[in-house]
Amino acid sequence: MGNHIVVTGSASGLGAALVEGLVARGVAVIGIDRDRADVVADLGTPDGRGHAVDEVLRRSDGRLDGLVSCAALSPIHPDPAAVVSVNCFGALAVLDGLLAALRGGEAPAAVAISSIGAVDGSADPALVEVLVAGDEAAARAAAADGTDYRSAIAYSSAKAAVALGIRARAGDWGAAGVRLNAVAPGRMETPMLDGLMADPLIAAGIDSIPVGIRANGTAADVAGAVLFLLGPQACFVHGQVLFVDGGSEALIRPGTI
Repeated sequence: MGNHIVVTGSASGLGAALVEGLVARGVAVIGIDRDRADVVADLGTPDGRGHAVDEVLRRSDGRLDGLVSCAALSPIHPDPAAVVSVNCFGALAVLDGLLAALRGGEAPAAVAISSIGAVDGSADPALVEVLVAGDEAAARAAAADGTDYRSAIAYSSAKAAVALGIRARAGDWGAAGVRLNAVAPGRMETPMLDGLMADPLIAAGIDSIPVGIRANGTAADVAGAVLFLLGPQACFVHGQVLFVDGGSEALIRPGTI
C-alpha cells in the first residue's frame, strides 16, 4: 500500500484505528484533524481545506501513495450546516485536492468513509440532491431548515452524497491510475456511537437497523476493510462502496445488487 498515506479525522475513532494499523505496517502517516494531528485544520471551511491540502503537499513533497477521507462530525452535532460542510464538502475536497499527488504515488489508492446511514432511510433525498449538485451554500441552508434532529438527517445525507461522489469520480480517477473506493460502516463501537445511544430517539432508530452477524463492529473491524482497499490485494477493486456492517445493508435492501 505504499509508504506515505494521509488520514483525515486521525485523532479519534476510526481514524485513530487506521493510523494505528498503518503505523504497525511501517507506513508513514500524515494525520489531519481539528487538533492532536500532524496537520491541524478545519475541513468545514474552504480555507481549512486549502490549508490541509497545502500542508500535506509540503510534508509529502507532492507525492502520496494513499489517502483515507475519514473526518466527520457526529449526527448529534449542534450545527447541521457544519455537518454537511465537513462530512460531504470537506471529505470530497481533500480527495480532489490531493489527486495530483496520488498520481505520482506507488500503486496509489484512496478510500472515503460513508455510512449505513446512506441507505437506512434516514437520509433526505432532497438534501442529497443538493449536496450532489455541489452548491455548498445551498446545501448548508437546506441542512439547517430548523426541523428536529436535522443534524442526524444531514449526517446520513452527507454520507450518501459521499458514496455517490465516489461512484461519480471512478472514471476520472481510474484514467489517472488511482483507485478510489468507499467503506460504509454500520454500528461501530466508537465515542460517536456512545453519544448517539445517549439520545433515546436516535438510539431507537439505530436499534431498529437489522443486523445479520452481531449488533456492533469495532473500529478495528472497519479499519481492516479500509486497509484491504488500500493494499495490493484490492488492485482490481475500484469505484465500489463496501458495506462493513454485519449484513445490515443486505437486510435493508435484499433486492439490490
